[in-house]
Amino acid sequence: MTIKLRITTLFLAISIIGFGQELPKQKTEKHQQISGTNIFIIPPVSFEQSDNFKGFQNPVDQTSMIMSVEIPGPYSEITKGFNSEMLKTRGMVLKTKKEIKVAEFNGLLVELDHQANGMLFSKHILIYGNEKSTTLINGVYLKDSLQLGEKIKQSILTTIVQSDLKTNPREALNYSLDENAGFLKFKAVIGNGMIFNRDLKTPTESVDKASLLTDKSFSKVEIANKKLFCISRLKKYPDDYSVIPSKGINEIEINHLKGFELFAKNNDKDDEEMYQVILFDDNGGYYLFVGTYATGSENAVTDIKNIVKTFKRKE
Repeated sequence: MTIKLRITTLFLAISIIGFGQELPKQKTEKHQQISGTNIFIIPPVSFEQSDNFKGFQNPVDQTSMIMSVEIPGPYSEITKGFNSEMLKTRGMVLKTKKEIKVAEFNGLLVELDHQANGMLFSKHILIYGNEKSTTLINGVYLKDSLQLGEKIKQSILTTIVQSDLKTNPREALNYSLDENAGFLKFKAVIGNGMIFNRDLKTPTESVDKASLLTDKSFSKVEIANKKLFCISRLKKYPDDYSVIPSKGINEIEINHLKGFELFAKNNDKDDEEMYQVILFDDNGGYYLFVGTYATGSENAVTDIKNIVKTFKRKE
């Protein structure tokens, strides 16, 4: 469920046409590594490494960014869902698309417009991968910022993937968790979040179905009614969840951040429940922890709680 959630919120739909565009073969002195990845690009002038995601951001314009996201899903399967109809349902209009080689990987280069939050964005997206994972490098800017858009496009076209470079994707996150506290295993980093489960399978095949998804908000928007926000967050998941009243919605504090914990039942699946924690950053934004497990699996609940309690922000 949790991997599906991230994929449906991050993926765009396209179809495939012939090869054309080429990327550089060698790095230059201007190339910069996207922290926690094996990706190097030449960012636009004034863009800096972001503290909110893997990539670069214009510090004076929060709507302009180049963000890298790795998905633990096969490129061949993920790209099957790329079609114009799906784009339209998400308020997106496909403008151009072409196949492209990214190092030894097959890839796609996409340009589209996206209506979101009352604003019209344009995006240049480089997508590549293999049967183990897929990576998106997403360049975003306001549609009427034509000169900036061209700079972002040219920046993405400087992408170099150094496949033999060993990286630790968790290093780029500004927080840590100790999965050993609850006998789960680290599976992958997706955006600002991590996935853990018992057996590293998708979906997990463990008896208690225990899994944990974490995330950190990209924006730093202030949230007035934090308790209501935690409840309404249940409506953002693919399945229909509702609070279990008998277990309450409780205040919680971890690593000097306050928030709320709650238990929810899956109204679409009688055999699944959820434990959700949201911690609010004093500077705006929040950290999200979503644990799912087979109904009645108290050991799974204990293990997920123990891992969440190890949350620490990096200095």
